[in-house]
Amino acid sequence: MIKARVRGIYSQSLTQIMLQNHFEMVQPTPEVARRFGLPYRAEIPDVDIWDRSDLQGIVAIAYESILRKLTDVLRRRLGWVITRTPRVAKSSIYKGVVLGRDDKTGQTRVDLGPISGLLPERSLERGKSVMVQIRAHDYGRKAPVLSSSITIPGRAAVLLPDPVVRLSTKIKDPETRDNLSALGRKLREHTEQWGILWRTAAVKLTDEELYNEIDELLEVAQQIQGRFGVLDTTGLLFEGTSNADIEFPAEVKDALDKTRAKIRPTILHHHFYKSAGYASLVDFAEMVIEDRPEEHEYVRSKLEKVVSRDMPKVGDPINIVHVKCDGRNICLSKGRVIEAQGNEVFIRRQFRYTSRKLKMTPEPVDDVEVPRDDGDYAITHVVPGSMVLNTSYYSRDDVLKGTYVNLNTGVELYPVNGSVPGSIRYVDLEIDVVSPKNGETRIIDQHLLKRAVQRGFITEEMADVARAKAKAEYKKIMENNNN
Repeated sequence: MIKARVRGIYSQSLTQIMLQNHFEMVQPTPEVARRFGLPYRAEIPDVDIWDRSDLQGIVAIAYESILRKLTDVLRRRLGWVITRTPRVAKSSIYKGVVLGRDDKTGQTRVDLGPISGLLPERSLERGKSVMVQIRAHDYGRKAPVLSSSITIPGRAAVLLPDPVVRLSTKIKDPETRDNLSALGRKLREHTEQWGILWRTAAVKLTDEELYNEIDELLEVAQQIQGRFGVLDTTGLLFEGTSNADIEFPAEVKDALDKTRAKIRPTILHHHFYKSAGYASLVDFAEMVIEDRPEEHEYVRSKLEKVVSRDMPKVGDPINIVHVKCDGRNICLSKGRVIEAQGNEVFIRRQFRYTSRKLKMTPEPVDDVEVPRDDGDYAITHVVPGSMVLNTSYYSRDDVLKGTYVNLNTGVELYPVNGSVPGSIRYVDLEIDVVSPKNGETRIIDQHLLKRAVQRGFITEEMADVARAKAKAEYKKIMENNNN
């Protein structure tokens, strides 16, 4: 079975799902251990899971095969999970071939086989074979960053290219640090040119187990060197652990709420509220309803009232966070709320190039003057939970120029946070419907949706839903235009 360690605001729901799918939970938090009757197990996890910094999902670290199983389980249970994994795993070691100088960065581009990466060293001969290691992932459109300084990572130790002994800064106890330093110096006598870095997991292991770990890593280092010598072309020499960036849009947060509600009393929109910064308030409310279940609706209504006070009001500035499938967060031009109807809001934004946004003119070429549409504006209708974001573009004279329908995951409306304006957030599903007033209504960017499926960001089933929704919006616009 796969051993997993889970932390963060999604831990109880994820623990429930993973236990039901043959994962073992290790090092559980006291709250999780109590809820699920789990004993404390100090084993090193096969997969480590914690919150993303923006609380919009999780980060998982494991070997690719384990991440694939985790992703399959989450998508089967939760539906619209957005998954981003690098095409090459961090710490992986490859035999590469120098392609030459990269025009954009000036660094050396190296062919790894499945992808090319950038090596900071600049004086390598084209066609030369090199051993390189992945130092930074290739999320989005960037190439992975490479290094010719090779390390061999293990669970409790890392072999370093320099003859030193180092310890993780997370190991705080002075006596433990002294003991590990002494053991490292003793082992260094038999590691030739390799140094040793003790990871935090080393604290939980005996000296004999640490001896065995170093022996295994030295054997791995020899195997890597041997493979490099016999491999005729580019290829993988050592697989490192990979990072999966797993995003939970509105649909997934709702599914997680339902899963958590089977474990303990759960406020409606529990995970949304926590991601919006109301974790303490949600915890307090759920403690009350656990003791007084008959007060559930009353407590929930009061919590909603508190949150509603922070929601954007008419006249407030508001941000639109347009998240691409590859993980890029694009903040569209800031708007202002001009109308609010219940949870729905209407946002007005100013533009310079309205015609270009409606695809009535091509993208500008460098050094070519593009006519501006200064004074033009757009009205965006925001419906929380909706898969579409409808924007109508107007000239400065209030004449409708066209509409643009963005297909996305369920729209989330986030409250004002101190001096930070409220925002709407969604993951863009690439495909859109554009309808210029004096032009052809059409569905665009279907190739980008296909590419998102190919990269594994979304499933084919999600793409099918997006296509069907785009066709329905297209049909609706055409019927309106003909009336």
